[in-house]
Amino acid sequence: MIKITPNVTTKITVPAQQKVQYAYNHVSSVVKKNQVQADFRTDRIDISAPSEKQANAVMEKLKELGINFIK
Repeated sequence: MIKITPNVTTKITVPAQQKVQYAYNHVSSVVKKNQVQADFRTDRIDISAPSEKQANAVMEKLKELGINFIK
């Protein structure tokens, strides 16, 4: 029997307007550390986390840095 796991992807959006200086650099290091995909645009950053554990780790670090995001 073959077990198929669903492809669960969590989307996290970080708006460009932040009170944190160099927010893009901070988000870039968080993305690399947690090995998730991110699409850096001029008005936002879209982060795709394939597992809930990775998404929680990313969101926890963003909160710690004071970066606003939308799940």
